[in-house]
Amino acid sequence: MLDKVIQALGGLERHLTRLASRQWQVAVLLGLISLGGRALLLPWLPAPKPAIQDEFSYLLAADTFAHGRLANPTPPLAEHFETLQELVHPTYASKYPPFSGLMMALGQKLTGVAWVGVWLGMGVLCATLCWALQGWLPPVWALAGGVIALVRIGIVSYWTETYWGGTWAAVGGALVIGAVPRLAKRPRSGVALAFAAGIAILANTRPYEGLLVILACAIYLIVAWFRSPEPPHISSIVKSVALPITFLLIPVVAWMGYYNYRVTGNALEMPYIAHERQYAMWSPWLWDTSPNSARTYSNSLLQDFWITADGADKRFSHDHFLKTHFSDLIYLERFYFGWPLVLCMLLFARPLWKDATARSVLILLGIFYAGAAIETRLIPHYLAPATALGYVLAACSLRAVRNEWITGGKERLFVAWGFAAVFVLTTALALFTPENRFLFEHDYHIAAKRAGVTEKLQHEPCEHLVLVRYGSRHDLFEEFVYNQSDIDNSSIVWARSLGVEQDEAVIHYYRGRQVWVVEEDGDMKLTRYVTSTKGTTTHHFEGSVARQF
Repeated sequence: MLDKVIQALGGLERHLTRLASRQWQVAVLLGLISLGGRALLLPWLPAPKPAIQDEFSYLLAADTFAHGRLANPTPPLAEHFETLQELVHPTYASKYPPFSGLMMALGQKLTGVAWVGVWLGMGVLCATLCWALQGWLPPVWALAGGVIALVRIGIVSYWTETYWGGTWAAVGGALVIGAVPRLAKRPRSGVALAFAAGIAILANTRPYEGLLVILACAIYLIVAWFRSPEPPHISSIVKSVALPITFLLIPVVAWMGYYNYRVTGNALEMPYIAHERQYAMWSPWLWDTSPNSARTYSNSLLQDFWITADGADKRFSHDHFLKTHFSDLIYLERFYFGWPLVLCMLLFARPLWKDATARSVLILLGIFYAGAAIETRLIPHYLAPATALGYVLAACSLRAVRNEWITGGKERLFVAWGFAAVFVLTTALALFTPENRFLFEHDYHIAAKRAGVTEKLQHEPCEHLVLVRYGSRHDLFEEFVYNQSDIDNSSIVWARSLGVEQDEAVIHYYRGRQVWVVEEDGDMKLTRYVTSTKGTTTHHFEGSVARQF
């Protein structure tokens, strides 16, 4: 019986080897499987609702771009709309780099649903990862690594189920990482353009972590050229690599400067930096432990969040660096690999180090990690630019099992496929769990609260103004005051309640709308705003939510 199983597995390997030789077709196939697999799940997992502050900021960018603008004017009575992770001065805009928002804007323009941009991005990522792996590995092992990525993150993960995942940053990183071994073998203009495209995407998604990947890969490429038995001539490098990269990046840099100027008024100041300068009390860097006490805030929610909640998280990371770091590493392992692959890496650490490809990737990951570790947190989408390196290492680990198992060839075949089967099984069992679909445990409850109010009001015949008030039990990480890019023409306007006198001003400005009050104090209560108690209507949304770190 075992012989028949091994014979069947051997035949399957031969078929996969023939399939893997069609490299472009395989890369496209993995992208299509990702798109088709998630689309088939839509009856059970519809397009996700935003929950986290950052998601609303990305959606603001998408809505702004979809309406043909790079930024929006500061809204009247801006103190009622000032919220977390967004700018209202000097313009009303997202603080985040623009590329992910642009892709979601494409989805919004094509279908009316911004999440389509997230969905399309994951298909592009799975195809691009396979292309990157093909530069480092033989075709069949590149296919193996691509399948690992597809199964682990490519159909259902928090990158597909939220609006703040690392998909496009990972695409940029895969283009850079996949171009490096190809350029090391022979400088070519087409590959250099892929390298430049990756740089452009990284600069507009995760600039700091992207820079780490670019520097590590540039060092690897220069060393590879110098160590080559026949190093390329400098003229060939200039003509085939430097000029194409320069040709592509000059307009990209010009556009980035223009975008910064439209959002912040300064071509050299990114929106993220402008936001940190206005709001952040504590630095995200481990070496900077002193708060900036010069910050002022327009309302108590912003003050409490940036001083108390965000400050407590960053202070804990500073004071308990090893504990936080270890916890983050465990989460990274769970997200990217799962325990069967990590077990492979640990059991075959020595053969991996002897493997030239795995050793090179480990060195590149070490350089990247040294730079990333100075941030207070290591979250999967922060490290997205290095995703392709991780899956090259995963494929090398499976190859080590296949080639280095202590017994003979038949047993090696059986054990390698056994590890693969356990990996697929454990990943499939976690597919629909909240831990797989959300970065934080209770995000889906947070989304349900705000979505519940929105769905109720959408069935009302008129336009609405919702005043939001928080009680003493409110979780500071749960913010509900988020709006579309054109606040005045939105069917539902969410505004912060700042007291009777200021609330009357915003009610007067939005006269003609039905006014509601949302009170959140662990549970959510929606009440029709009236000057007397007669006719008051109240709707309760049950369930306290505690943000977990």
